[in-house]
Amino acid sequence: MRASERHGWGHGARRKRKGEWMSRKLMLLIALLSAFALVAAACGGDGDEPGPTGEGECTWVIGGMGAYSGPAAALGERIYEGTEKAVNEANEAGDVPCTLEIQKEDSQGDPNQAPALADKLIENEELVFCSCPYFSGETLATGAKFSQAGIAISGTGTNETIDEQGYETWFRAVAPDNIQGAVAAQYITEAAGASALAVVHDNQDYSKGLADAVIENAGDILVQNKAYVIDPEETDYSAVVAQINNANPDFVYYAGYYEEAGLLRKQLTEAGVNVPYMSDDGALDPGYAEGAGDAAEGTLWSCPCADPLKIEGAQDWVDQMKEEYGENAPGTFAADMYDVTKIVIDGLKELDGDEDIEEVRAHVVETFHNAEGVQGVAKSYGWEDNGEFQGGPGDIWIYEWKGDGFESLGPAQELIEQG
Repeated sequence: MRASERHGWGHGARRKRKGEWMSRKLMLLIALLSAFALVAAACGGDGDEPGPTGEGECTWVIGGMGAYSGPAAALGERIYEGTEKAVNEANEAGDVPCTLEIQKEDSQGDPNQAPALADKLIENEELVFCSCPYFSGETLATGAKFSQAGIAISGTGTNETIDEQGYETWFRAVAPDNIQGAVAAQYITEAAGASALAVVHDNQDYSKGLADAVIENAGDILVQNKAYVIDPEETDYSAVVAQINNANPDFVYYAGYYEEAGLLRKQLTEAGVNVPYMSDDGALDPGYAEGAGDAAEGTLWSCPCADPLKIEGAQDWVDQMKEEYGENAPGTFAADMYDVTKIVIDGLKELDGDEDIEEVRAHVVETFHNAEGVQGVAKSYGWEDNGEFQGGPGDIWIYEWKGDGFESLGPAQELIEQG
């Protein structure tokens, strides 16, 4: 073969090898560009996708543990609606770094069921706050667990001994029973003019504490210096009714929940004990009338819950609640739990959304400690160092059943002053 042929063959091979190398280089470049595109899509997406700075890519959970079934279910659901509305509003506004969700756990208001549900909530690594527990027994059964986990809780349990337990993350949302009991006793003696008071309770933590507070402040008008006790597991209270009838009271105060309160009122009336009858926040629910029937008329209630209809600027909120949850809304403590949840949400807005869960939980606790004179739908909020609500006698309202529903008579202190 001639030299020229050998020379030509050599150039062709080199051109072929060079072409193959260029092809591989091009393929590698395309692969790299594709990989970069995938990473960019995962991190940012197009302009219509949520950004990384707080438009829903992370989740914070708010716990809602309470009685959603069982004898106090109506009360529990009404309280829950306040929390739910606050969360829905925040998500619609989109101004919280993370999407908010509610973890709803049904305790039936039972302190024996509550600890396991508290554990379930605490195990959720996205839980930042518990808008609960609703009842005193549940609070006493779970407060230490939430405190040890560093998770703030704020509920409507009113037993006055809760603030003595040393819980570091508990913040009561309403005035305690020692205040309600004292004001109720004052109303009964001074505004209602009673001279022979019978006090009854159902032997639960909440009920006993409130009944004791009424007895302590009622003075010498008591028909006996201790409460009559019914069993909430029963529906026939004839034995207790007979004891009360024999004592000849001119006023009866019942500490407990709406189902038993209604049944007791009906049975007292049927036995001829036709005297003024007052109950409490645990019985301030339309379900009371189902048990009391026609005897519901004229029943009074003391409650550490203001009537939003009589709070300046709250009418729009009330209208929204009725539109969303029905004509019986807002229920007892719905406004209070709405307010407390809003306070927490406003605190969460101060974060970026990339903090670890311990930081977020600690920030929520600090939000409560820093709150002072925060105006809500129901009232102004602030807390003592031990988590006790900075309330007073002015936070207790009186309600009456008239016709087919409740009517607020106003703050108890104003009614007492009027005589």
